[in-house]
Amino acid sequence: MTELGVDAGAPALEPDLDRPLPRALRALAFRNFRIFWSGAVGSSIGNNMQLAALAWVVAISTRSATKVTLIAFVTVFPLLVLGPVGGALADRFERRRLLLVTQTALMAQAFTLWAVWQAGLGSYWVLFWVALAGGVLVALNTPAWQSIVVDLVPRSHLQNAITLNSTQFNVARATGPMIAGVLLAQVGAGACFLVNALSFGFVLLALVAIRPASGTPREEAPEQPGLLAGFTESLRYIRAEPGLRVAIGTHAVFAFLAAPVVQLIPVLSVEVLDVGSEAYGLLLGSFGVGAVVIAAVIGTIDQHVAPSRLLAGGLVLTVVSVLGLGLAPGLAVGIVFMVVFGAAYVTVVAVDHNAIQTLTDDRIRGRVTSLWLMTFGIFFPVGTILQGVLADAVGVRTVLVGSASLVALALAFVVGRRVLPRIDPSTAPAPP
Repeated sequence: MTELGVDAGAPALEPDLDRPLPRALRALAFRNFRIFWSGAVGSSIGNNMQLAALAWVVAISTRSATKVTLIAFVTVFPLLVLGPVGGALADRFERRRLLLVTQTALMAQAFTLWAVWQAGLGSYWVLFWVALAGGVLVALNTPAWQSIVVDLVPRSHLQNAITLNSTQFNVARATGPMIAGVLLAQVGAGACFLVNALSFGFVLLALVAIRPASGTPREEAPEQPGLLAGFTESLRYIRAEPGLRVAIGTHAVFAFLAAPVVQLIPVLSVEVLDVGSEAYGLLLGSFGVGAVVIAAVIGTIDQHVAPSRLLAGGLVLTVVSVLGLGLAPGLAVGIVFMVVFGAAYVTVVAVDHNAIQTLTDDRIRGRVTSLWLMTFGIFFPVGTILQGVLADAVGVRTVLVGSASLVALALAFVVGRRVLPRIDPSTAPAPP
């Protein structure tokens, strides 16, 4: 490595800013990542506006936690079925060009949702099928999206780049729902859907502007194994790497018990806190505030604190925040704990994602990433549906308190067994 911490032999990944950036933003010194990150911010804001508006109109029209969570289910469940396909595509084709195709298709899906709504055809089941189509496209898009970050920065800046990537998404989670809340009250859901469709232009322009980091762009790679053989190889790779198993296991627990909490916020707002769309947008947006704050903290300390300690801290914050949301007496307290939950969410996901990318060889990165995402595709939809059904049966407060208790038990288990340090680079064996 050079004195700047740039990987030797990778001149295309030299920082191109004359003045050094603050430690928490240091990955933005690299042109390709800076362009990608900036485009993703605009697109993510639109996407979070659409998600917030869609959950709100379903909650208002159906008054059913099960139906609200079912919409969330179909947007993620395709990761389980199509995750290996998306991973194989990410390893076989140049990721930037693959993303140009998938992002264009997602733009078309977003325009379809807007057109259906404006035509007055937005019944629950029509929204369900349009959301499912979006979930299929996301399953094909996400492995390449998560893996391309490694192509944009040197390995020494990877944790910071991943944290900043989470930050842009959660800046959008802070601002998108707040904007959506205002538009829902003043204009209607159609405006939110249209803004999302148009926002894909930001990320498409960014992908066009990115310059390949080295010589000839990667085209189709005939030496790559077939779908089944590649999937089997990635399973063997994970079994041979304890750190990958820990990252995937903790991600699965978080996806099952904690991540579905976000999908219950519309129900909590309507049935428990009894607030309108603007307050709902504020409550949901406060998640993003906590995410942005913790991302800045992680960006400052990530080179001095072991990933295992960051992950343990994120799980502790998860317990505190979910329990607090379950017991919150009013909107103000709920906002405080949503801020904490946003911090917990980014910490757990960013640290697990960094472990996946750091401990995986590039030739198999897309497939291993797809398996990591498949755990989300399995456990998040199941947890979401289960918590939605239970919320209808016993109340959303009871579900949140129960989820916090189970995360606490999982945390006690991994700490007691001392498995978290396996994700630390200093203790990880060489990749198989």
